[in-house]
Amino acid sequence: MIKTKTNDYYTDIENETIISIIASLESDLQIKNLIWEWLQTKDTCDILMKRKFKAKRGNLKLLYIKKFLLIIGKYIRSQEDFNWENYCFIFHEISKLGNFSQTSREMISNLYQNIISFDVIKNPEVKLFIVNYRNLFLPYEFELRSKKKLNITPFIERISTNFPINSKVGQIIQIGYYAHNKFMYGNFFMPTDNKFLFSIVKSFLEIFDQQSGFKFTIQHRVMTTLFEDSLSGYKINRFEDFNEKTFKEQLIYFNRMNDEYNPLGRREAYPFLSMFYRYIDDMYLEETGERLFNSFFFNRDLFTHNLYQKSLEEGYEVVNTNGIGDYSESDKWFVVADLNKSGTHIGNINNSFMNFEKVHNIEFREDLKDYIWKSDLTYRGTYNHFYVLVDFLNQAEMYYQDEMKVLTLKPSLTVSDKLLGSSEVKPFSNRFLIFYHASLISNEKYNDKTTKSRIVIIRSYLKHIQRKYSITMLSIDQFSSIQIENKGGIPIPSEDFTKIQKEFTRRVKTKEDEILLIVLQLSIETKLRHGEILGLERDCIVSIDDSGEFGTIKYYSKTSGRKYKTEVFMIEHIRLIERALKLTQAIYEKADSPLKKYIFICSHYYLDNKVIRIKGRFIRLFTEVCKNLYDQEKIRSQYSPNNLRDTYIERAWQMVEDGLISTLEVGVITGNTAGVAAKHYRDRENTKRYVEALYEVSILEDELQGEIVDIESVKDLPPVQDGAGNCASEACIKVELEEDSFYKCLTCKKFVTTVERSYYFEEKMKVYKKNKEKATSVAERNFYSGLMELYGSYLAKMYSIMEGENEH
Repeated sequence: MIKTKTNDYYTDIENETIISIIASLESDLQIKNLIWEWLQTKDTCDILMKRKFKAKRGNLKLLYIKKFLLIIGKYIRSQEDFNWENYCFIFHEISKLGNFSQTSREMISNLYQNIISFDVIKNPEVKLFIVNYRNLFLPYEFELRSKKKLNITPFIERISTNFPINSKVGQIIQIGYYAHNKFMYGNFFMPTDNKFLFSIVKSFLEIFDQQSGFKFTIQHRVMTTLFEDSLSGYKINRFEDFNEKTFKEQLIYFNRMNDEYNPLGRREAYPFLSMFYRYIDDMYLEETGERLFNSFFFNRDLFTHNLYQKSLEEGYEVVNTNGIGDYSESDKWFVVADLNKSGTHIGNINNSFMNFEKVHNIEFREDLKDYIWKSDLTYRGTYNHFYVLVDFLNQAEMYYQDEMKVLTLKPSLTVSDKLLGSSEVKPFSNRFLIFYHASLISNEKYNDKTTKSRIVIIRSYLKHIQRKYSITMLSIDQFSSIQIENKGGIPIPSEDFTKIQKEFTRRVKTKEDEILLIVLQLSIETKLRHGEILGLERDCIVSIDDSGEFGTIKYYSKTSGRKYKTEVFMIEHIRLIERALKLTQAIYEKADSPLKKYIFICSHYYLDNKVIRIKGRFIRLFTEVCKNLYDQEKIRSQYSPNNLRDTYIERAWQMVEDGLISTLEVGVITGNTAGVAAKHYRDRENTKRYVEALYEVSILEDELQGEIVDIESVKDLPPVQDGAGNCASEACIKVELEEDSFYKCLTCKKFVTTVERSYYFEEKMKVYKKNKEKATSVAERNFYSGLMELYGSYLAKMYSIMEGENEH
C-alpha cells in the first residue's frame, strides 16, 4: 500500500492520478513508496514549478510526470537498480521527452542524489555507491558545438554525452571547466582496466583546462575514450613506458580519427598530447628528480616546436648535424638546432626540414647528405645550402642523362673542346658547369646578391665532391662569383624613430610589453645587435664600477661563435637589463629548459605556457608598428629590426663628423672598422663628409683624372703605383713630365683602379696620416696632406660606388 502523505502542490485529482501511475509500475513496494515521497519533496516540486505547464486541453503536467515515471519504473524495480548503468539508460530516454527533457534531467539527478535520505533505502552498497559517486549524476548533457562540421557516427553519439551507455562508474572521469560564461562539469569516458593509465589521464584532465586556456571539445572526449586504443598495443604500466614511439603512434591514430568524424575541424591531437607528455614529464621529475624525456631527439621543448608536429605526421627524423659518426640513413631530416652550436640564437629557432627525396639521383642524394652532415654552417645557412643544391643536383642529373641519350644516338659528337673540356660524358662535366653558371647569371628572377650566394654555395659543394667525380680545379675556378654593389643599411631618421618609440611605449600594457620596449631601447642605444641582446643570459652583468656610472656585461657576439665577449655599458643600460631580469623572474622560476638561463623569455600562450624566446614577438611587434605608421604616412619607410643596428652606427659616425668623438673612439663604440661601416651601415648621402672626418682631410673638389672601373677591365693591364691601380696606356704619357712619383700615376687620365683596391687606399691613408702627424716641418706636413687629399678622393669615389651612388 502506497503511503498517501501529500503537499499543496498537487490537486487531489492529480494526487490520485499519480498514485495510480506509481501503483502500475513493476517496481517493488519500497521503490513505489520512495518515488511517491520524493515527488512530495520541496526540491522536486520546485523543479516542476520552473516548468510552465500551459495547455488548451488536458493536464500537461500529469502527462509529463506519467512519462517520466514510466521510464523510472522500467529500470528501477528494487534498491539495487540504483546504479550508474541505469542512470545512463534513464538519462538518454528522458532526453527524448521534448520540451520536458530538461526538467526530467533535473528530476532524475535530484532523485539519485537524495535517495539515501529516505528510510526505505537500507542496502549499504547502494548507500555507499551514492555517497561516492553522487557528483557524477549531473542534471545536464554535454552539448556538441559546430555540429555541421561533424560526421555524427554511432561512436560519436555514444561518447558525446556525460552518460555513456554500457560504461562503468569506475571508467568515468569528471572534469570541471568553464563554458558559456559559467563553470560546468563534464563526465569523460575512459574504458580501461589499467589503473595506472586511468590514474594519470584522470589527474592530467583535471588540470588540463587550467593549463591550456582552451575549452573541452568533442575531440578531447574522443581522445580520452580512445586513449588506450591509441597506444596500439604498447603496454603502459609505468612512466618509462611512454616514449617517442608512443607519442608518434598516438598522434597518427588521433589524427586519423579526427579526419573521419571532423574533417573540417581543427586538429586538437597534437596540443593535447604535447601537454600530456609534458605533464607526465613533470610528474616523473617530481618523483625521481630527473626528466623522463631528456634525449636530444625527444624532449619537452621539442614537443612544443611548431615544426615537430609536421615532422611526426610526415615521417621526418630528428637530426643533429654535428658531423660525428655517420649521417642518418633517413631521406627526410628534421634538422634541430643544438644550443651549443647555435651562436647568439636561443633554442630551436632555425630548425628546418630537409627532404632528400627531392634529389632524384640516389647517389647524388647520399652525396648531399654527406655534405650537409659535415658542413660547419649555421642552421639557417645549412638549409640555404640544401635548398640551392637540390636544384643544382637535379639539373646535373638531367644534363647527364640528356648527354647519354644524345651520344648514344650520335657517337661522333664525342669530340674534345678547348673551352668545354673533355668529351667524356660524366656528371658535373665542364660543359654542364658552364651551362648552369650561365643559367644563373641570366635568370631574371634572381638579383645579383641571390646569384652570387648560389654560386658561392655551389663552389663549396663542388670542392666537397671534387675527388669523387674528378672535377678539375680549373672547372671550379671557372664557376666564378660575380661582383655586386652593396647597398648598405637603412638608418632610421631621428624623427621616424621618435614616432616608432612613442608607438611602442603606447602599447606597453603588460610586463611582456615592457620587456619588448627594453629590447628596443638597448638595440638603439648600445653596440649590440638585437639578436645579441635577445641572447643575453641572466648572469650577463659581470660588474659595476665603483663610481656607479658604468658596468661590464658578457655576451655572445654574432662573430664570436660560442665564446663570450665583454662590453662596457652605461649604468642606464645596466639598469634596463636589471629591470628585464625582474620582469621575467616569474617566468624564469617556472622554466626548466635550456632557455631558463636567458633574460628575454616569455610564456607560450597556446601550449602549456611553455617558456620560449621573445625574439619572434619583438620582430612581429616592431614590423607591425612600422607598417602601421608607414601606412599612415607618418614615417618614411617600413623599417626592420636590423635597421636599428644601422641607426646606432650611423649616429656614432655622425658624432665623428661633428667632432664630438675621434675615429679611434668610434671603432670601439660600434665594434666596426671604417670599411665595414661604410660598406654595410652608413647613410649613403654622407660619403664625402665621412671620409673627410675619418682621415681629417679635405677631399678635392676637382674631378679625378683617373677612373674607377670593373675588375674585368684591368685583368690584362700592367700594375702601377705599387699596386694601387693599372695603366690603360700602351706607353707612359707622362714620362717626360717632372712630377713627384707619389703623385704621378694617380693624377694621370690613363690611371684605372677598382673598388676591390679600396683596402690599399685605406692602408695608404693610414700611413700618410701617421707620417703627417710625425712631420717636423710645414713642407713635409703639406706633402702628406696633398697625398691624403688625392688618395681620399679616390677612396670617397670607391665608397660611393660600393654604396650604390653610381657617380662614375
